[in-house]
Amino acid sequence: MKIKTSTLICFILMATFLSGALREAHASQLSNNPSQSQVTSAYPNFNWDTVPVYAHFGRTKGDLSHEENLFIASHYDFVTLEKGHGLKKHGSSEKGIIAGAKALKQLNPNMKVLFYWNGLLDYSLYDAHDTFSKIKNGAIKTKSGELDLKRGHLKKYDLANPEVRSWWIKVANDAIQQGQLDGVFIDALPQISIKPEVSAKRLGTARFKALEEGVIKLLDETSATLGAEKLIIYNGIRSIPGGWEDGGLRYLNHANGVIVEHFDQFQSRSKEMIQLDMERMMQAAKTGKIVIFKAWPGFNFTDKQMMKKPEKELYELAKKAIDFPLACFLVIAQPYSYFNNTWGYRDHHGALQWYPELDRKLGAPLSDAKQEGWTYTREFEHASVVVNIDTKTAKITWGQHEDS
Repeated sequence: MKIKTSTLICFILMATFLSGALREAHASQLSNNPSQSQVTSAYPNFNWDTVPVYAHFGRTKGDLSHEENLFIASHYDFVTLEKGHGLKKHGSSEKGIIAGAKALKQLNPNMKVLFYWNGLLDYSLYDAHDTFSKIKNGAIKTKSGELDLKRGHLKKYDLANPEVRSWWIKVANDAIQQGQLDGVFIDALPQISIKPEVSAKRLGTARFKALEEGVIKLLDETSATLGAEKLIIYNGIRSIPGGWEDGGLRYLNHANGVIVEHFDQFQSRSKEMIQLDMERMMQAAKTGKIVIFKAWPGFNFTDKQMMKKPEKELYELAKKAIDFPLACFLVIAQPYSYFNNTWGYRDHHGALQWYPELDRKLGAPLSDAKQEGWTYTREFEHASVVVNIDTKTAKITWGQHEDS
């Protein structure tokens, strides 16, 4: 349930897949029983009254104000607090996220708040950074014996090492228990397997395969430790030229849900990659899993020139650009699909902004989406959606079917 008052008194399927062969290949990766049986009290609230939404952000400099907490708690029932949240006040990501989660859940006890915990990269923003450094052979090395560093300085967790996995899971579980959090958001999993030939060449084939197996073990062992009433969401589905064949669906049977993080951004901007992402999200959603659609307003936090503009100006640009990503989301949306629209992962990247479209009556879908070429259409009880992923144009007509 989304709350639309500030007082807190009260709170697509695409008809055509890219090809039969691709559909069968992907379907083989997933459970054959896409029923509601896997939906438990761990899942966040969901309904079709308005666009179902998700928030994902962190504020490094300190806690949110009471008014900001009130905004998040009254507009969202599903949130991940990003690395570095509350860091400068609390001293570490663990402590900051725990404090932030408690503040939000005091205002909205029904919301689900996830602990952000990178599945691969060793960030010094965590107390766990110090304990990781004490694990012998804890970091991934290349086949030549050098550390396999990200951006030249970030070590990578060797998930083939059982001691690393045990350490990683303990960090997550301790934070979740202390903060009364509802699960873990596992980031960066695509970075191991998204370009298998490149990784195998750098690491050696045997090491690469061991790391791939380590990811599955991490997910399964985390699930066993946290239990059925805690969520595991991973990042994620990602379609890029020359990337992995299944787009990341291989992990879905080992988690409660997935995010598609780079929709129409970075290496995923072509109509072909957009279509692959949409198909893969639909496949995931059809199994009853949580699917988070990370939308972007046509720009992102890596654009240094854009980031020089005031947040208010960026928000106005985002308001004008919302129809295309929102329409794409509505095409693929199934129960437990959620929309997130920001230009980055900090609070000032639009996390505390809102859009009129998110307050409009939506209603349940009347059918699956229909496809003709690069154009998709879908009808809801109170909205009609048309989107072309080639021209990146869309129209959402609100107030449809009111009398039907």
